[in-house]
Amino acid sequence: MKSILILCREETSDVVELAAALNNRGHSAIYAKPCEVTVDMDKLGIRFILNDRVLDLTCVLGWVSLSQREYGLWLLRAFEIGGIPVINGSEVLGSGQNKFLNSVLLTKHQIPHIPTRLIGSCEQLEETADALGFPLVLKPVIGAKGEQVVRVDDINSLRKLAPDYLRDHKALYVQACLDKPGRDIRVRVVGYRAEFAFFRYAKNGGFLTNLSSGGTWETCPLTARLIELAEQCSRVFQAPVAGVDLLEVGDDDYAVIEVNTTPAITWPHMETVRHVADLIEQRVHLSFGAKVQDGSSS
Repeated sequence: MKSILILCREETSDVVELAAALNNRGHSAIYAKPCEVTVDMDKLGIRFILNDRVLDLTCVLGWVSLSQREYGLWLLRAFEIGGIPVINGSEVLGSGQNKFLNSVLLTKHQIPHIPTRLIGSCEQLEETADALGFPLVLKPVIGAKGEQVVRVDDINSLRKLAPDYLRDHKALYVQACLDKPGRDIRVRVVGYRAEFAFFRYAKNGGFLTNLSSGGTWETCPLTARLIELAEQCSRVFQAPVAGVDLLEVGDDDYAVIEVNTTPAITWPHMETVRHVADLIEQRVHLSFGAKVQDGSSS
């Protein structure tokens, strides 16, 4: 039986709930980490193998990041080359999970964004501080769930912390720290349509608002401007599934912090799971219809 594969970093509630929703609709949905997939290449072709079974796939959802990211991106690209439809494919995750490329895309398309700079050495710290002003926010170029995101308030703190980010010839991603009303906003986009938004509040008046870091939430009204910006971001990133993070600036306007291309789809709004399942079904049916038209379906 043909299967839908969720290629993920780990077995999370998002993965389990989405697989269950697809299976309840009569599909064969499976999930795996990239390290669990073997790829055979010989004169018979390319075969993707999981648990000693050759996979026959109708669609793949790309949900890899961090420790599973590199091999995961290779696999997603291999699926694409093999003609298997991939939602949030290798290029989408490659740019969406790289905060530097994230900022490049936002700036290129003139989407309101936080002033940002990428530097390659400690010699550029003073110039960066002068250009952006304190406080600053330091982030790893590749990261998730607020890990290693730090606010610095003075040049001595910046000099102390920067070498850790620059170690092994890596770069330092720096953003200005805009005033915010103790919260930011996450907008979930599915099929290039904004479907839910919520405020995220930092724990005990802290800095990080990520729910995984103990932040709290409440529903945020989807204003026309929020919808416009979130949907524009998903189109620019070519990400059918996205989480767009924004800060409120002024009256009913926003600055985009970043676009998350592997966002949570369960709590605090389980309806997102249904919308993602709908999207996958549409892609499967579209692909099957195209194969019938060109005569390649058996």
